[in-house]
Amino acid sequence: MGNETGELYTRLGEPLLPFPYLVAMILVSLPLAALVGYRFGHVEYGRRQYDKVPPEQVPGATSLGAMLALVGLLLGFAFSSVLNWREARQTALVEEAAAISSAFLGADLLKDPGRTDLQTQILAYAQTRLASNDDLRTREAFGAFLERTLEAQAEIWPATMRAMSDATSDPVRTLVARGVMDMLDSHTRRIAAAAEQVPPPAQLMIFLAALVAIMIVGNRSALQGRPQTWRTFAFAGLLAVVMIMILDLDRMHEGTMRLNPDTMLATIHDMETALAALAR
Repeated sequence: MGNETGELYTRLGEPLLPFPYLVAMILVSLPLAALVGYRFGHVEYGRRQYDKVPPEQVPGATSLGAMLALVGLLLGFAFSSVLNWREARQTALVEEAAAISSAFLGADLLKDPGRTDLQTQILAYAQTRLASNDDLRTREAFGAFLERTLEAQAEIWPATMRAMSDATSDPVRTLVARGVMDMLDSHTRRIAAAAEQVPPPAQLMIFLAALVAIMIVGNRSALQGRPQTWRTFAFAGLLAVVMIMILDLDRMHEGTMRLNPDTMLATIHDMETALAALAR
């Protein structure tokens, strides 16, 4: 059951291709599209004898402007979406750290040995809520990481029931149970935030639109009898950087712009310090 659940979570927002492959494909294909477009334009320039036509009268300006506007619109929507989703993921991480801390502090109202057992289980669960670099190298490693955190999560509620003995007053039982339930619910909210990503078909659409736009830019230069300059490749490079940044923001565990784990790390440190003080 644990393996099946872990595999289900790994399928949430499954990427179209690994991030390094996408970066390489974008960096290579956009300048190449400019070259291909220029080559086709150069052939058409000689065949249609555009050298006898003023450059401003060469057809294609409308289609070029429309394609560039479309690409700008798609990139704008995509960037806005992934930025909001990233903020939602960071917020979910902070809220989960706060919920874990509250559940840990609420367990202080219980009596030993149930109190220490529950707090130990909460700490063990919190330690599984941050994936290391080794946990993210392959899909199998990430699935194993999810299995560990789900197993630790499954131990929380039985430990809570054992800790809330009959001698515990009803207000305390309610407070502790509510704190633990909020902690478990924060896991669901974090998973929901992680699942919000640009769908692979939309990523492919944006990539193809950018590819066609760059090709038309190169084609337009050739049709007007102009040499292909560094400006076309600079535009292709800038467009590639924007697309890569969008993909980077959209990936939780790949790329360079990952979530800041300091809040969860501070929570784990505080709980370890508290348990160490109780053990003295």
